[in-house]
Amino acid sequence: MSAALARALKLYKSNDPAAAIKALAPDLQAKKTLPLEVLLLAGQCFAKTEDWERASDYYNRAAKLAKANAPMLRALAANLLARTDKAYESMQTARTAARSGAFDAHAEEVYRRNLQEYLLLEESRQENERFLAALERGDKDMIGVEYPFMNINWCDDERINAMMTNIKLSAPLTELSRAARRARPHTFNKPLKIGYLSCDFYSQHATMLLFRGVLEHHDPDVVDVTLFCYSDPKSYSYDDGWRSLQDKLVVIRDLSDEEAAAAIREAGIDILVDLKGHTRGGRGGILNIGGAPVQVAYLGFPGSGCGIDCDYIIGDHFVLPESSQPHYHEKFCRLPESYQANDNTRRADPPAATRASLGLPENRFVFASFNAVRKITHRTATLWARILREVPDSVLWMMCPSVFAQDNFLVWMTEQGIARERIIFAPFADYAQHVARLKAADLGLDTFPVNGHTTSSDKLWAGLPVATIKGRHFASRVTESLLNGVGLPELVAEDDEAYVALCVALARDRARLDALRRKLADGRDSAPLYDTARFTRHLEEAYRIMAARAEAGLEPDHFDVPLLS
Repeated sequence: MSAALARALKLYKSNDPAAAIKALAPDLQAKKTLPLEVLLLAGQCFAKTEDWERASDYYNRAAKLAKANAPMLRALAANLLARTDKAYESMQTARTAARSGAFDAHAEEVYRRNLQEYLLLEESRQENERFLAALERGDKDMIGVEYPFMNINWCDDERINAMMTNIKLSAPLTELSRAARRARPHTFNKPLKIGYLSCDFYSQHATMLLFRGVLEHHDPDVVDVTLFCYSDPKSYSYDDGWRSLQDKLVVIRDLSDEEAAAAIREAGIDILVDLKGHTRGGRGGILNIGGAPVQVAYLGFPGSGCGIDCDYIIGDHFVLPESSQPHYHEKFCRLPESYQANDNTRRADPPAATRASLGLPENRFVFASFNAVRKITHRTATLWARILREVPDSVLWMMCPSVFAQDNFLVWMTEQGIARERIIFAPFADYAQHVARLKAADLGLDTFPVNGHTTSSDKLWAGLPVATIKGRHFASRVTESLLNGVGLPELVAEDDEAYVALCVALARDRARLDALRRKLADGRDSAPLYDTARFTRHLEEAYRIMAARAEAGLEPDHFDVPLLS
């Protein structure tokens, strides 16, 4: 080991990657083939300092020397390139990582995720067919590839969703750990002590746009609420001051999972509600160590939190039908009207934006979808193309920030007979601007199998009708739930054929579409979906039932919350 490498390694271990890079400079600037250990350390240091492109370069160079680990190193390089404007290079690197050398689960995962994110629809379809066949065979290697959150994006088979084993938690869920948590001595409080666990506690996050009103409507005589927060401080800039008003917000970001669980127990929490599940940043290890005698999954992850210790999952009759019970380890708590919280007091409701200000044609029918790009599957794009062909005077207005993904989508649509100018890409906007622009569209198009969740709710709030299809797993049934919550079940199609027919019929019948808009507008003051106070009472009753069972020494079991009179 050279003296420069030794100094750099010491500095890296002392958490000073910038100084380590300076120490490595003599080696890095030398015109010679660098040894593997220098390449790896350089890659790690540049990644720590967020110089993604250079870090990627060093990992790619290391892959040429470390043949056995080449797929893993190239996958790292692809992930880093994805954070730059070099999306094409990221995709190429990911493909090489997955398709050259021995099988590597991480390389396979990165490749598959890139296919989704960059809208390589045909290649993604082919890979999904191959991958699904392996999952159906019970291939243990493939079962360990995808994170649960990515698997539900394209696979709506709940049996397979529940099989995913790529779950990185600090502590595993076992029967012994669950039994130990439930057996821990606890005295239930009056009012009940409810803990909400999340890293999304800032006002502009999608979860808080929905849930903030519930927190403000909770009855302090019924529940005593504490927010256990591990939000990244960088996210605080997206908060409008709401955080500073929370007198019971406990920051656990810098605590280990063991320390966080101990802090929750020390607070005497009766019911711990996890608002994350398998979504980005979730800390399921806290639940597996055990923070409360009753632990509940809600709102964040639309499916079973396989590998995460929750006694219940909160849903409704649409997203959690009885047929789904065999595929969940959680017991169902079904709310009577809608599972999704909505805020009818703080949610923005600006005037409609003009089409001219949005770059939209004045006299053409505008189909809108602002769902995340990862939700635009081959099936979804095929349905959209069919609808656009049937409604030739229409355009599709959508969100897609990656220029590479835009190009891929436009090429694919052109091959389906849809002119490029009929696809209009929208930029990011703040929430109020987003609601205002939704009012300029004619009809919302959904994605399949994963529907719009907050995005569908936003469209309905803005008065924009959304059409959907009956789904086969939680994530594909959300828009159906929302439409029933606003009294528009007629916008739920039975299958793909019926969906195309429905969207085309609505585009050709302005009077029918206008009637749907009026119904949405009238429902603002009466639809169950927007009655935040009533929803909160139902949620509190759910907590009361859960606590009563646990206090009586009964095991968790499925139950439906009765409808308030």
